[in-house]
Amino acid sequence: MKKTFALQLVAVMAFLAANVGAAHAALDAGVSAAITGYQADATTAIGLIMAAGVIIWGLLKLASKMGWR
Repeated sequence: MKKTFALQLVAVMAFLAANVGAAHAALDAGVSAAITGYQADATTAIGLIMAAGVIIWGLLKLASKMGWR
């Protein structure tokens, strides 16, 4: 049962990967450039959000160690 499910899952993932690649290849150069720019901006934004979270966590940890909280 598990082996059959695993094979079906691999087949579905391969099908999706093949179709997504084909759909992306048909895009205009301007659309492709916009997607690439968005990916860079989104990566930067996610990195900044993660950094802010780490800073907030660090300040809360420091406050608890210093007895401020």
